[in-house]
This record gives sequence, structure tokens and C-alpha cells, in this order.
Amino acid sequence: MNKTAFSAVGLSLTAVCFVLYGFFYYIYVPLVASFQLILIPLLLLTLILTLVRIEWGTFWFVFAFPLINNLPYFFGIHENIPHAPVALVLFLAFFLGWMARTSLSGLLPSFPVQLSRPLTMLSLIVVISGLLTFWRYANFPPFLSDGIHELIVNVNGVRAGGAVMSDVFNSLNYLTGFFFLCILLNIFRTWDDARKLLVVFSASAGISLIFCLFQKYVSMPLGNTPTWVGLGQLNSTFKDPNAFGAFLSAVLPVFLGMALSFRKRMRVLFFTLIILTLFIFPSIGSRSGFLAISVSSGIFCVLILFGKKASFKIKIIQSLAILLALVLIISSLSFFQGRSSLFQRLNWNPKTASGQNFVSELFTGKLAVWNIAGHMVQDFPFTGVGMGAYIIELPNYLQSLGRPSEQTDSAENYFFQAGSELGLAGLFLFLYVFFAIFKQMRVSWRRFHPEDKDKYILIGICSGLLALCVNFLFHSYVGSFEVVYTFWILVALVFIGSPSAETKKVRAMKKPSWRMAAVILTISFGTIHLWNSMHSLSLKSQTARFGWNQNFGLYEIEKDPRRFNFRWAKQSAGLTIEALSPSLVIPMRASHPDIEKKPVRVKIFLGDESFRKMTLIQEVVFTKTDWIELEYPVLHPSEKKIYLIVETDRDWQPSKYLGLPDSRSLALALGEAWFKYPSEIPGKKINILETIPSQNWQGQFKENLITNGMSRMNVKIEKANSALRLWVKGQKAMGIGPMIIIRLDGTVIGKILINEEFWNPLILTAAIGVGEHEVGVEFTNDFYAGELGQDRNVFLGDLDIIFIE
Repeated sequence: MNKTAFSAVGLSLTAVCFVLYGFFYYIYVPLVASFQLILIPLLLLTLILTLVRIEWGTFWFVFAFPLINNLPYFFGIHENIPHAPVALVLFLAFFLGWMARTSLSGLLPSFPVQLSRPLTMLSLIVVISGLLTFWRYANFPPFLSDGIHELIVNVNGVRAGGAVMSDVFNSLNYLTGFFFLCILLNIFRTWDDARKLLVVFSASAGISLIFCLFQKYVSMPLGNTPTWVGLGQLNSTFKDPNAFGAFLSAVLPVFLGMALSFRKRMRVLFFTLIILTLFIFPSIGSRSGFLAISVSSGIFCVLILFGKKASFKIKIIQSLAILLALVLIISSLSFFQGRSSLFQRLNWNPKTASGQNFVSELFTGKLAVWNIAGHMVQDFPFTGVGMGAYIIELPNYLQSLGRPSEQTDSAENYFFQAGSELGLAGLFLFLYVFFAIFKQMRVSWRRFHPEDKDKYILIGICSGLLALCVNFLFHSYVGSFEVVYTFWILVALVFIGSPSAETKKVRAMKKPSWRMAAVILTISFGTIHLWNSMHSLSLKSQTARFGWNQNFGLYEIEKDPRRFNFRWAKQSAGLTIEALSPSLVIPMRASHPDIEKKPVRVKIFLGDESFRKMTLIQEVVFTKTDWIELEYPVLHPSEKKIYLIVETDRDWQPSKYLGLPDSRSLALALGEAWFKYPSEIPGKKINILETIPSQNWQGQFKENLITNGMSRMNVKIEKANSALRLWVKGQKAMGIGPMIIIRLDGTVIGKILINEEFWNPLILTAAIGVGEHEVGVEFTNDFYAGELGQDRNVFLGDLDIIFIE
């Protein structure tokens, strides 16, 4: 591809990415005005610097990303509000600038051959898995559904939007890291470049440490979340304490290497950063970080003492420096023992150590989530459950296996996370990448002369990478992009200046054999994952397996002043209703403030199980805000469920029209659906087999349900295909009668609103097998207002066992 063609293609892709970035920003970045006033200038600065000169943009991004991760917390945007990590948003702006600048320059990026092949193949399956998983949770539009609906995807009630967000973020967690490595290796080619990059990175880390001191001694809640404040853990400028702990465990050996490599003032600066890190670390409370920092410090000592040829005097000085660092670690931890959050979390007593749950305590409960990851690999060995799907499928697996729920946001292990979501194919490629990195460490080690002081920096970088690998054993960091970017910076530093990286740079996948392998892997992976997504992992399969009543576009259940259950619907909403009788009744109400001037039009469709519109049942025009009851015949009596789609031509926001603290978009109120039941069946003969008197109703209020509750009656059926006839009477309040739910052995067989204030028979034609059964009647919408003379009640009469001929 010539320079002109590359520039044209690159600029076209950049334009497409700008559009996608705008869509991503609108969906996943909180549009809080005060937050945007800070974030947008940072993004524009990143974009402009990168467009002017890629090196400037890269230095700025490396400096900025460790400092902005807690930015949303200053504006009350905590973990309970799903949002895109700021480091990711910043990187995407940087990446867009890099794409545009690279396209204008016409220089095709290159990559070290050691990483080009596995990372290219890994990127392909990440993209394929991400796209197919997105399509799966969207329920395969336009083939199975008319659009992307917020359907239920797990037993905890998580919706498709949450699953898609997890898919998008996890995919970008991997892909942006790969792209970042590519950018770094195309910009920085010499070890002098590496030293400059480390100085910028260290300056950012120093600012983060200073802010942590401010949190510790001035205001712990500043830039922190209520959760971590309650636990007494500091996060500094990072997403959470675990991310900050992982970061410090990686940069501490780097600081130590730079302190031994640099001279005079810079050496003093880096030793100051080391002391500050050791001083702060116990207040973070990260146990995995503590283990990682201990391991990396030990590895650093081993590499210094045995991996470098030097005089006895120099080795003594180096040993004393390392010894001083270790003494500082021990003294700082000892000083805070009993007070720091780290020691409180590490405070195991002999009773705990000898208990039956010692192993679980040792791994802080991670064995359970690791085990589920193993089950996912076992069920879907080649492809896993899909990008971002581990945390979505986890509750389903736990319920299927009869295990208690787990409070986690990942597989708590980088490699288990990759294996569970990308299968053995993805896990193998990740291990290949890590093998290539460790192999390059050895190559870079040999490149330095034994007397070269820059070898201290390389030792620090390698020790930092090993520290992150230790952290990866206990956390996946799928949401901590700052940790991921730190990892790839250290990887890039291992490759920068290496002869193999300089002389063997080639375009990815140049050899035909590797291209063929990539094609075969891509097709195989995509085919198998598509099959799994359309069968055992599909929403249809999961819905049937766990018995979900799917719906979308509905807010939580509320009660109106009449004590009647209803839900606000968005402009497009869908609901599943159990077909309990041939005649369905749905109460509806439009409440738009301007409804009298501008009527509201509603269309009701009958759909299939994927909420694809099949038949227009009715079109209604609302001119008043009164409740109306719409009655529909069940078009397919053999169907056990009815799928309705309700579309309203417009909605309204209480915050905008009434000044209320309610930002919801309200289109229509949907009352609790109920059914009408016949008192007789034309053309059929009813034979009464047995009548059970009303005095046999059992419960607190027996046959007179004067408040919400249930009465029960035991019946014995001696003839197959018998039915029930229940005599009931209601007492209205606020113009509406009582709602009752009728159950047979715990299964709902009837739901009715009793508007008759006289005795009325209800024939329930649900098939009843021979034997003993329990009939239950539950009253759900009690209302009493003595001053208004309003009292809603239910009176239960005799229960007939009948046979219809």
C-alpha cells in the first residue's frame, strides 16, 4: 500500500472512530455538567497535543492517566453509577489523535515480530468474541428481534445493557492495551527515550503519592468512595486501593533501579519516592499488592547481587542500598502495625489459621470464583462464555450449582478471566504473549554491559513486571485501565532499544503460514462461539432454563393512591404475561401534563418470545389522564405466555415539566394485568363432583380477607381432568375492587380484579391431576381509609370441584 492510499484509508477509519467515540461518550460517560467542565478540556488537550506531535501527546497521556482515575468521585459519581473509566476515555482521545496524525504522515506502524503474531491473533479473537457476545445479549437483531431490548440476562436481574457494557469495557481493556504498546514501540526507539518516559511516569506517580498523603492526613473522603472510606483504605488518584496497590508494587522496583542508575539530585528524588511509597503502602490495605511488592523486592535483590559483574566494593554498596530498602519496608510496616488497614486485613490469629476455612481465608474467598471460571472453561473449552460475560454468567452458574452468591466484579485472576471468556484458545495466546515478554527480558538483560548503570533500570522494570504478574494471580483488573496501561508501559520498556526489536520489526503476520493459522483460528473460533451463542448461551435458552418472565422498557413496580400495582413504561416497552385465561385485561394511563392539548397515541402489538412485533392488537388515543382498562382475547389459547409490545408516540420528564427530582422518561403507566374468568361455559355441561364449604378456608382471616394475605384450602381430586369453581365477593374502595391471585400447589392459575360486590362464580379450567392439592387465594391490594368510608376486602365462598362435559 503506497503512502497516499494508506493516508486515505487511515483518515477514513479515523472519521469512523470519531463517530464511534462520540456514541461511546454519550452512552457511557456521565453527562454531569461540572464533571464535563473538567473532563472535556483534558480530552481536547490530549487530542491537540497528539495531533501536533505524537511524542507530546504520548508524554502527556503517560503523565495524566495515573492521576485522573478518581475524577468522577469528586462529583458524586461513584461505583454505584455505571460509567466508563476515565483512563479509558482519555486513551481513546489519545488514540484518535494518533490515528489522525499517523494517517497524515503516511507511515505504516510496525511491531516486534515476537509479539506481532500472538497479539494480532489475540486481537482477532477478542474482536470476534466481543462482537458475537454483543450480538447475543442484543438477542441477534434483526433476525430474532426488531431491535436491542433491555432483556434480563442473569438471575440477579442484570439487563442486556449492563451485559453489553461489560462486553465493551472488557474488550477495550485488552485492545487498548495492545494498541498502546504498538504506539509506544513506534515512537520510542532508544534507551534515552525510555529514560525520558520513565521520568515523566515517575513524576505522575510522585503526584499521586502526595495526593495520597493528603487523603491520609487531611481528608480521606476526598477523591474516594464511601465503600473504601468505610474500610479505611486509600485509593489516591486511582479507581480503588487494589489498583493503587498494584501500581505501587510495580513502580517501587523501578524507582529503586532509577535511584541506583541516576546521579545526584535525581537519585535523591527517586529515593524520596521510594520512602514515600513505603510510608504510604500500609494505608492502602492491598494484600495482593503487599505480596507483589515483597516478591518484586526479593527478585530485585537477587538480580542485583547475582546478575551483575562488579567489584566487591560496589556489590557491598549495592547490598547496603537493598538492605536499607528492606529495612525501610519492615520499619514502616511495623510502625503502622495495629493501625494500618493492611495489618488489620493481614491480622490472622491462630484460631483462624487452624480453622476449616483456612484455605478460603488464605485466598480471601477467591477459590469459589476461580472454580466457576473452571466450570465455564469446561463447558465451553475453545471459546469461553464471551468477552465480558464472566461476571454476567457467574450468578447463573452459582444458582445452577446450588452455591451461594458471590460479591465480585471479575474472576479475580487475569488468566482465569481470559480462559473463562476466551476459552483455551485465548488463554494459550495470552500465555504465548507472556512467554514472549519473559523471553525478551532475557534478551534485553544480555544487551546491557555488566558495568552499565542502566541495567539497574532494566532490573527494576523486570521486577515491576513480575510484581504485576503476582497481582494478576489475585485480581483481573478488567475495570482498572490504569493498571493495564502501566503493565504495557513496562512491557514496551523491555523491548525499547533491544536489537531484536530494532532489527526484526516487521508488519504483523507477514509469513503465509501465520496468516493461514490466523484465518483458521478466526473462522473456527467465530463459528464455535456463534453456535454456542445461539444455543446453550442464548437468551432463549437461559430464559427457559431459569424461568424468567422477560420484559424491557419498564421501571420498578409502584403503587398508586388506590394501592394498585403499576409500572411506568418508556416509549417502547415489552412484557411477558402468563396466559391464565382466554380474556386478558391491562389497565393503562397516560399522564402527560399537556395531554388535553396534545393527545398521546399508543400501539399495542402481540409479539413472539423475542419481542418481535407480529400483530397490531389495538391503537389507543389518550386525551385524559384517567385509568382505562383494555381487554384483549388471548389469540393463541395454546400458548402459555403472552408477549406484548407497547409503543407510545412520546414521553415526558417530571424533572423538566414539574421541577421534581425525577429524571425518568415516562411514556405510559401499565397497571398489573389480570384476567376475566367465565361463570359458565356456553354449550358445556358442568357436573359438580364435590362442594367444599367456605368454613374450610384456613389462614389468619379464613374466608374473610380483610387485609393483604392468603387463605388456603385442601382438596382431594378423584377424577382426572376435573376443574375448580370458586365463589367470591369483593368490596370496593376508591372505585376499584380487590385483586386476588389463585394458586394450586403454589403455581399461579388465576389472577382477577373482583369488581362485583355480590357472590360470583369463577371457573378455573387449569388441568388438575388426581390426588390431594392445596388451593390458595391471596389478597394483594388492601385499602382502608375510615375517614372516607373506604374499605377494600375479599370474601371467599364455597369451592366446587367440577367436571366439564
